[in-house]
Formats: sequence, structure tokens, C-alpha cells
Amino acid sequence: MDSPLWIYLLGFAGMAIYGSRILIQWYMSEKSHQVESPGIYWILSSIGAVVLYIYGWLRKDLPIIVGESLGYYVYMWNISVMGLYKKVPRVVVVLQALFPLVILALIVRDWHCFVGTFLKNEFVPPGLLAYGILGQVTFEIRSLYQLIYSYRRKRSILPLGHWVLAVVGSVMIISYGVIRHDWVLALGQFSIFFSIRNLMISIASRKWKHTASQVLMVRPVNFGFNSQTAGSNRFQHKVEPTGLQEAALAEFDAMVEKLRQNGITVTVAEDVPGSQTPDSIFPNNWFSTHPDGTLVLYPMFAPNRRLERRPEIIRAIKDAAVTRRVVDLSGWEQKGKFLEGTGSLVLDRASRTAYACRSPRTSETVLGEFCRQMGYQAVIFDALDPGGMPIYHTNVLMSVGEDYALVCKDVFVSPEEYGTVESRLAASGKRTILISFEQMMHYAGNILQLHSCGGERLIVMSDTALDCLDAGQKASLERSGRILAVHIPHIEEAGGGSARCMLAEIFPRS
Repeated sequence: MDSPLWIYLLGFAGMAIYGSRILIQWYMSEKSHQVESPGIYWILSSIGAVVLYIYGWLRKDLPIIVGESLGYYVYMWNISVMGLYKKVPRVVVVLQALFPLVILALIVRDWHCFVGTFLKNEFVPPGLLAYGILGQVTFEIRSLYQLIYSYRRKRSILPLGHWVLAVVGSVMIISYGVIRHDWVLALGQFSIFFSIRNLMISIASRKWKHTASQVLMVRPVNFGFNSQTAGSNRFQHKVEPTGLQEAALAEFDAMVEKLRQNGITVTVAEDVPGSQTPDSIFPNNWFSTHPDGTLVLYPMFAPNRRLERRPEIIRAIKDAAVTRRVVDLSGWEQKGKFLEGTGSLVLDRASRTAYACRSPRTSETVLGEFCRQMGYQAVIFDALDPGGMPIYHTNVLMSVGEDYALVCKDVFVSPEEYGTVESRLAASGKRTILISFEQMMHYAGNILQLHSCGGERLIVMSDTALDCLDAGQKASLERSGRILAVHIPHIEEAGGGSARCMLAEIFPRS
């Protein structure tokens, strides 16, 4: 069926809008090495859908109308969940929401004409019509899949399955357009190349999205025993300060060098000369970065540890990481509630689970706020040492990697709570490695899985931790990566933290 030139130009305009959205989205994804879901992508999607609704009506092409109907409100949901509707007048949102309903009302009002024009179109045989509708449905089901996937995580994500359906649907739509001599449809699917590229990026990023190849470490100027944290940290021991700073610096520098030699990118931040921050060597407690570009700042228990949260280090983090937004939880300090980063939290990024043991440094209230902001589910429990003192940080009693979980079962107060942890770990495909209380006190739980720039999986721990593991535990860990042990006895004894505490993961910018 021939149509006036202006109708084809309208169709090409709609496809151009769609094409610009995928071009922008693809460019941002290439930069960050992970699939991005920018707000402009969804705004252009909704505008393009309106234009193609009109084009499909003018062309009397039911597959186009069906296809646009399936994705339209999904675009609106993504715009809404990103908070972008707050920036436009309410009337615009209302008109946008009503547009498909107006089209539906016109169809219902003149149903017989609609059936005669669209379903009995002499230019589109029934078989071709069904194939065209199936192609559009396949292509647009990606939007429904994206909605379900994102709704469960309370944020806009373009997952792997979205791109699989996009590629399959595009192939069907291209062939339908060629058969029907609709070059708007056929050429408009040039975005298949970007969908394929996003599919490749998504597959590649899935391999490493839950571990980092870059860390930030803080070189201390006043390392020592911190009396403000000693009351809740059984791992700390008062050490003669003479020579301690020099010994800590030697251990720190050797650790940095060893990490770099093994393919880990290390950003070293210098502490401020004269600062009273004896624990600055443990930066993972006051911030964390995440693969989606979020930087989280945490409320700290000890007043002198709050001094570690310096603007120049935050700027260095933003320079090194893919920072899209900042979630600042530090205001909870004024209410006497604390959550000390990936010390309080052991994160399983793959299953969006945050494991945490209650302690004076880990508030269930702040944990709830973290989970709400980040789309995680909390698994919280009580863990006590034999003297009845709460374990001060979760990351000394457990570590979660891509396919393993190392846990000290002995410190769990409730068998039921341990059962919940065990079940959650098993459901997320983790192999559980149990350690004893004595091994935990030698920092066997304070370990971190990273990957090198070359893709090798590494498990970083201290000599103290490695030496206390038995052959079976080591063999089980080595299934998940090569063990990289560092020598930090002075830091462990006086600081009460080990290798994992010294490493703040950075998800690098391209």
C-alpha cells in the first residue's frame, strides 16, 4: 500500500527518535563498561512511541500499534521511578498517560471500520499480519521483562534478557518490513546493531560486575591503637606506639606493591599530616562504591573516625569510580545510629543481599535505609563471642564471593538465624566454607575476592588468616581464586582489622 510522502517522513522521524535514544544509551554503556539505563533513553522512548502510534494508525498497520501499546506505560514507569516527572508540569504527565486510551476509545467507537481496515487489510495477508504482530510482541515483551526485573529491584535496569528479546524481535520486524515493503520498519531496526553490542557488554559485565579490579587504600600518618573503638572491638590490642607508625607504613606499602604486581589497580590516598585519625587505614567503613554508579557514605560510631570522611578523598573516589549518585547516610550519626560500610555489611551483589550482625556499630534502622535506597534485602542476625560481646563487624565473621561464602557458624546466637543465612547463601549458589571461632579471631573471615586487570580471580587475605586455615579450607577457597596473602601483623594487632578492612572497592571508569 502506497502512502503520502509526509506519512513516511513521520515514520522515519519516529524511528530517528528511537535511534537517538539507543545511540545515547550505547555510548554511555561503552564508557562505563556496563549496560546503562539513562533517563534520556526513556524520555525519547515515550516521545518516539507517540510518533509511531500516529504513523501506525495512518498506515493502518496493526502490528505497529500493538507493539507501541506493549511498551508505552513501561516507559512511563521508568521515567517515574527515576523521579523525572517531578521536573515537568502535571498536565504533561496526564496527557501522556491518556494518549493510548484516546486511541483505544477511537477504535472501540468505530469497531467495525477498524476490523475492516486493519484486520482485513488486502495489502497484508492474514499470515503476514500474524507474523508481524508476533515480531512486534516479541520485541516489546522485552519492555515487560525489563519492568518486572526493575520493579523487583526498585530501580531502572536494562538486563541481559531485555537485549536477547530485542535482537530476536528486531530480526522478525526487519523481515516483516521487507516483505511488506515498509522500509520505515525495516531500516528503523538499525538499532539491532546497538542491541547486539549491549548484549555483548551485558554478558561481559556479568562476569565481573560483583567483584572489583581496583581498590582505594589510605596511607596513614598517625596509625595506632584507637581508644574510641576498643570498647567494641575485641580484635584490638594496645601496642607500644614507639615504631608502630613506621612498621604500619612498611606493611602498607608492601601490600600496595604486592597488589599492583598481581594486576590490581590501587589508588592510594594520603592521610592529612597531623590528623588524629588512627584508623584511617580502614577506609571501607566510611564509604562504598557500587557497579550502578552509586557512592554511599556511612555513619561512623567513633567521632575520630568521622574525620576520615574528607572532601578531597571523596573527590578522588568520584574521579576513580563511575559515580552517578551519592547516598549520604552520615546524618544518622546525629541520632546515635551507625552503619560502618562494608565492615557492618557483607554484600552479595549478585543476589542483592546485605548480611549484617547487630552491634553498637550496626543499626538495623540505618540498614533498612541502605536497603531501601540500594534495592537490597537485609539478612540480619545476632553474633556474640564466648564472653557475650557482639561481634563488632560482620566482615570479620563472614565473606561472600562470586561462588563461595566463608562463615563462622560458632558465633551465631540463634540456630534459626544461621539457618536463614545458610539457606539464602545456598539459594544464591554459594559454596559454604565454615571456620571456627579461633580461626575468625585470626582474621580468616576478613578476606576479599577481587579480579586482576587480566581477569584472574584473587582472594586477598593476611598471612595470619592463611596460616590458620586447614588444607581442606584452603583447597575450597582456591576453587574460587588464587590466594594472595599479605604480611600486616602490626596493623592487625593494633588496629583490630585485617586485609579486607584496608580495601575499599572501586568500580573503575573507562
